Amino acid sequence: MCWPAAGATRSLEGPEQFHRFVVIDFPTLEAGVACFQSPEYRAVAALRRGGGIVENVIVEDGDATV
Repeated sequence: MCWPAAGATRSLEGPEQFHRFVVIDFPTLEAGVACFQSPEYRAVAALRRGGGIVENVIVEDGDATV
């Protein structure tokens, strides 16, 4: 599932140039990495590269995540 951020945001800590974040839920950490490394994702990601700062972080669920 994918839930794009929409509406107002307010950066309380971190870089000032934050504009949007997207959270994607994968069944496993490995599935998330496989998606990022897939030819399909790489082709689409190439279209947005160079348009700003992009950060990708994959977080495995655990005690600190719901």
